[in-house]
Amino acid sequence: MLAYGRPVHEPKHLRILELRDGIIRAQALTPRESLAFVEHLLGET
Repeated sequence: MLAYGRPVHEPKHLRILELRDGIIRAQALTPRESLAFVEHLLGET
């Protein structure tokens, strides 16, 4: 895994990065929700 453009090998650091990635993914919109959000911002709906 890369962190700040550098490879990460330490298990503890990898675990922290994996947890952060999981949190971000859990909060992310689906592609359909993203499209609806962007269209709303553009006033197209």
